[in-house]
Amino acid sequence: MVDSIGQEPIAATTVSIYQKGEGKLLKYGFTNNSGFFNLAEVPLVDSVYQVRLSHIGYGTVEVDVNRPSTPTDIVMGDIQMKSVSNLIAEVAVNRPPIMMNNDTLVINPEAFDLQPNAVVEDLLTKVPGVAVWGDGVITVNGKRVDRVLVEGQPFFGADPAIATRNLPSDAIDKVKVYDSPTNTPDREESLEMDIILKNDKKRGLFGKVSLGEGTKNHKERTVLVNVFDPKNQLSLFAGSNNTNKVVSNASDFLAANVYKAGGEDLEPNTPRFDQRGLNDFFIAGTKFGRRWNDRLRTNLELLHDDRKSETLTDVREIRQFGEGNVQEIAESRQDNTHGVRQSYLGTARYEDRKWALRINSQIERSKTSRSQLLNRQVTDQSGQNLADLYKDLFNDEQNRTGKIGFDLRQGVTPGRIKFNLSYEFETESRKQDQQEDILFSDGAPIDRLKRNNQGNQLHEMYTVLGLDGLLNAMGVRGIGVSFDLRNTLKARWLDEDQQDLFFDPATDGYTVENQAISYSDRLREIMWTPEITASRGFVKRIGGGENRWHFNAALGLETTSRKNTSNHELRVLDKHMLYMLPSASVQYRRFRQLSNKSLTLAYKTLVNQPHILQLIALVDTTQKDFNQIGNRGLKPEEEYQFSLEYTDLHQVKNMSQRLKVTYSLYRNQHANSSTYLPDGERLSQMLNTAGLSSFSALYQYRRSRAVWGRPLNISLISQINGGHRYFFNNDVRHKNSRLMMSHRPEIDYVLSDRFKIGLLGSFTSYWTASGLNSTTTNSASVGLDAVLTWPRRTTWISRLERKHFSTRGLPAEQLHLWHVDVYYRLLKKEQLEIKFSAYDILNNNRTIQNILRDNTVRQVRVNNIQQFFMIGLSYYPRLF
Repeated sequence: MVDSIGQEPIAATTVSIYQKGEGKLLKYGFTNNSGFFNLAEVPLVDSVYQVRLSHIGYGTVEVDVNRPSTPTDIVMGDIQMKSVSNLIAEVAVNRPPIMMNNDTLVINPEAFDLQPNAVVEDLLTKVPGVAVWGDGVITVNGKRVDRVLVEGQPFFGADPAIATRNLPSDAIDKVKVYDSPTNTPDREESLEMDIILKNDKKRGLFGKVSLGEGTKNHKERTVLVNVFDPKNQLSLFAGSNNTNKVVSNASDFLAANVYKAGGEDLEPNTPRFDQRGLNDFFIAGTKFGRRWNDRLRTNLELLHDDRKSETLTDVREIRQFGEGNVQEIAESRQDNTHGVRQSYLGTARYEDRKWALRINSQIERSKTSRSQLLNRQVTDQSGQNLADLYKDLFNDEQNRTGKIGFDLRQGVTPGRIKFNLSYEFETESRKQDQQEDILFSDGAPIDRLKRNNQGNQLHEMYTVLGLDGLLNAMGVRGIGVSFDLRNTLKARWLDEDQQDLFFDPATDGYTVENQAISYSDRLREIMWTPEITASRGFVKRIGGGENRWHFNAALGLETTSRKNTSNHELRVLDKHMLYMLPSASVQYRRFRQLSNKSLTLAYKTLVNQPHILQLIALVDTTQKDFNQIGNRGLKPEEEYQFSLEYTDLHQVKNMSQRLKVTYSLYRNQHANSSTYLPDGERLSQMLNTAGLSSFSALYQYRRSRAVWGRPLNISLISQINGGHRYFFNNDVRHKNSRLMMSHRPEIDYVLSDRFKIGLLGSFTSYWTASGLNSTTTNSASVGLDAVLTWPRRTTWISRLERKHFSTRGLPAEQLHLWHVDVYYRLLKKEQLEIKFSAYDILNNNRTIQNILRDNTVRQVRVNNIQQFFMIGLSYYPRLF
């Protein structure tokens, strides 16, 4: 591209390729600094291509190109553009669909052919190079979008679906995509997306009012109102259901109740095939955010939720001891839980050119009541009964938590000292009463009451001080190495009192104290980790891009002090530990105009501190199923980890892939030691052993391309974990080898503007072997999703899934699951919706989990919500 008068090259010219006569954008790109452009993998069409070239200050140029009979390169030669004088009129009338403004990609919604009442997500799916994935991730030319903003700020929370599936496309002036300001030289780059509203659409109201009635007395109720203007965002909401829809915060509730038909994510926000038990859920709350000015923003969230659940669990466990000796456990449990929670969450952010300050506060109060009935039978390899256990338990727990903290950062500016200070204080009180009736085999029944009161305080402080500014202030310049001093300080105070009482018929009360597990503790833990890091980067610029090297080395010291004073001599503890934590990494990054690659080699030392219960847990002699024994001499586990990470981003192919391989060696590795008694009781203790090795590999692949002119999205997540470790079985040490492989492919294909299909798979295999046994368990599921928008105003969503479970020694299981939703919209703006749902049509739903560990094979089966049908009516208020 050259200027028609000066014959100078024109950079950043938008080059758009359309299917002539259809107005469909097939491909876009931009000219480089030399005025050249190269668009690869242009979809084949049956008609003529129209190439449209646009640039601010120049008249638009359109060139028709005949479609070649076979794929080939087309050289267009020099194209001249004429300067125009009326720039404002030219920009207003002839904005290209895609343009570059410095380093920002700008999308013009008016250039795309969209259905009436389309939302932002519908717009994004029309833009070549932009992919909206099934898990909600948005990529642009293969690069991930980390945050979606509206007018430069989060829109009712962090979930992008709240903006992309609610805001109408005709309210959007433009969508800007640019490099995230949080990008750093030593990590994979990401993008931010900012949705800019039209001047008369910067105020709005949207929401949802719905009710649903179904078979088997299933019900759903929702009230949601969201109001926003340039300074304020306010949400008021309430909802209830007994269809296993459970959310934990306001943002998730808003994302589950969007305007786009079928826009709620099939997995998290509809009755999930793998949700355990039967849940009756209620939530209500409000969320308010205000931007006081360009520097100060505040957010407030109040929440109340109430959850009742009933869970039926059947467990079959096979324990192998070698030489044909086996114990088999058959256990059934019924749990009824009722939990109520109220919470407050507040944040304030202040930012100017020098400083950024974030203050957060949180208060939460919860009360949970749980009752459990347990029946357990233990048999040997011949089927002979060894022991029976019956337990009737009631637990009442109350928690109060308060948090307050701040994060202060000084902007990184040449000549200024880098500084970061974070502090958080948390206080928690817990009161728990647990009453148990226990009957074991032919023994006498036990009626007991356990009371536990805890008061917990936690202080956490983190600081970063950049030494470069200090060295410059001292006149030391030109070193070329950046130094940071980091400090992490954690202090925990835990006061715990436990009283275990037996029922005394003589006094008709719980008056006999069990001294074995009654105690009064005062635990003090302090962990301080200072660290100094040194880093340096090199950049070599070449014609088509640049190469970067980044080196980082760090040396940290972790010092830990644990002191527990107690009236129970077995819980007295006084430990002091000091560990050196070196780490280093080297990264090479290759940047080209259409692709980026990186390779990172890293090493770090990790220390796994034992949990306090692993050190001083007491044996509860009244429990006849499982007991954990403390090991006061247990040392921290040291891990020496080596890793290699490779990333590849190819913008022309709209493809990204990432491979990370990790190999670890251990010292003082933690190993479980279990003692199995003839009556089925298991005593567990953690020991230190000689360290063995482990490895893992993670591969992630995403690609979006056009097939027959329609978008095809392909993703794959594969993971492999394996290694060796020791375990003890009745004081005999065994070496365990294990290998786990998991693959999760997903394919989404848009057959037409009205029909989309998705294929989702999940395949997991776990193998474990020791001197006692060799066992393999496999699980596989294949799901087919279909979304059809036909006839007009109607959306059909179907999910069909097949699951298969197999484990050596256990019967194989198969599940066939099918769920269908049908949405029909009425009114001009499609604000009234009638929805019909058929859940678990084949009446086959239940949750199955197979677990392998050391010498144990365990299958867990849990009840789940099953077949029901529901009809719902929803109204979506929308004022923009």
